[in-house]
Amino acid sequence: KTFKNVIINDILISNNIAYQAFYEKKNWNQKKLVDITNEYNIINPKEIKENYFSKNFGDKFFESDTSKLIGYIREDIEKRRNELTSKEYAILLTSLIYTIDRLANTVGHFDAYIKKPIEKRSLNFRLIKTEEFEGAKIFREDANQLARKIKGDIAYIDPPYNSRQYSRFYHIYENLVQWKKPELHGVALKPKP
Repeated sequence: KTFKNVIINDILISNNIAYQAFYEKKNWNQKKLVDITNEYNIINPKEIKENYFSKNFGDKFFESDTSKLIGYIREDIEKRRNELTSKEYAILLTSLIYTIDRLANTVGHFDAYIKKPIEKRSLNFRLIKTEEFEGAKIFREDANQLARKIKGDIAYIDPPYNSRQYSRFYHIYENLVQWKKPELHGVALKPKP
């Protein structure tokens, strides 16, 4: 069965931007994003200076050259922000997250990295496959508050399985999307809670 309206809510900023990229019905230019993607895929990491991302996460969560590329691409997305629609911006950020996820030196989240040499693999930036869904309503609110304001026929709720917020496990994605470049602490290089 299909539904006219779907309400999506997630407190994580990185997930919220992903929902915008995948489902929000807004203007975007596929050719423009393919051209940007092609630019990213020909960058030689040896020609890139160290950056916030590589200084903090290189040879820990990501291989050194890969981390330089991640930081360079993220900075470039931010520089292009005024020439991108909100949907294009969301697609590029989400594509970056999906691209780097398979290159991370972790066991699935960023609470710690694996302390061993990191295999060198290419960062092959790929655009996500996005859809437009006219009936998507996307929120980033406390679910307890949002539930008092909305109605629906079916609810799927996936609460945290412990008392820690997911943002502590996915701090790298939150950091990439917000791009405030906070000072990082501890072995896992997290911002202050």
